[in-house]
Amino acid sequence: MAFEDYQVRDEQPIQLGAPLVFNIPQGLNVLRGDIVIDATVTIVNAGAAGTAVGEGGPIDLIRHIKVLASKAAGSRYPNGALVDCSPRSLVRYAVTERSGKLVGELFGSTLGAGVAGVYEIYLSIPVYFADSTNFNEAQTALNMNAADSQGNPIYNAVQVKIDFAATLAEIFSGTGGAMTIAGMARWLDKRIGLTSDTLPLKQQDDIEIIMAPQERLVLRAMPSDGLFTSWLLMPEQGQPALALSDAIVNRLHLEGTTISYSQKWEAIRQAMIDDGFYDPSTTMTGQLFVDFTQGLLANANAAAGLQHWLSVNNPSGAGLDQIRYYTRRYFPLQ
Repeated sequence: MAFEDYQVRDEQPIQLGAPLVFNIPQGLNVLRGDIVIDATVTIVNAGAAGTAVGEGGPIDLIRHIKVLASKAAGSRYPNGALVDCSPRSLVRYAVTERSGKLVGELFGSTLGAGVAGVYEIYLSIPVYFADSTNFNEAQTALNMNAADSQGNPIYNAVQVKIDFAATLAEIFSGTGGAMTIAGMARWLDKRIGLTSDTLPLKQQDDIEIIMAPQERLVLRAMPSDGLFTSWLLMPEQGQPALALSDAIVNRLHLEGTTISYSQKWEAIRQAMIDDGFYDPSTTMTGQLFVDFTQGLLANANAAAGLQHWLSVNNPSGAGLDQIRYYTRRYFPLQ
């Protein structure tokens, strides 16, 4: 039986507007990491409720999350950012891992939509390295062992960097209030002991601004290396709210040596339900999830040479709508 290890690895006090860095200790393979905010948020001098920006509170207390790896000399694993994502992407992708349900703050707090008050929160933002959509989900676990199966060193260091919001206006527009926070941020992770090597996984999100309606919008920052296991497209309507919207994307088209795919957004949404990724009782507005593996990593699609385009609308006007796109891709060991 494999050895399991699930515990807090590091914790630090939260300071709004300042980055926080966790150094992750070596040992075993990480299936999932959790960034936990266990704190009290106090909002003062706010009148009526504001309008949520993006996910609103408390998820957008965090601006961005990175997991940065420094590979050892002779390592077969990649260097650099293994995770480079907004909290929206990580929380929305987690729906596919949480029985199709969206989970925010543990007790349902939304920071009162920005109304003055004192709010106790326990928020966990998950970072999934293992992928339960695959028959062998541990294949892409984060290998934190000192050496691989061939005796080669893996990483000199792995760090988690969290960028915190500085002001209440970043979370709710239309409010003149201010906020303070008192509490801890923690990194805890779930690990398992494996005798075989795992495949390094990279997760990132990028944004494409929409300047006009068009039939062939290309997501210009789409990664061009590795093999894609899944995409999550999140059309966002109207600055500054950037609310998830079904009024933007009409169709997604992909062409490559291992894929020919063209579907209207409604068909993508239906497949999300039929394939068991989303529970239809959970809102799916502005979320288009495409799985490429069908349970097998061998079915992943090489990013190099993969062509794509989207038919899109621009309901809010030039530069006011956008598409956030979260991708997961793995890399064969060198």
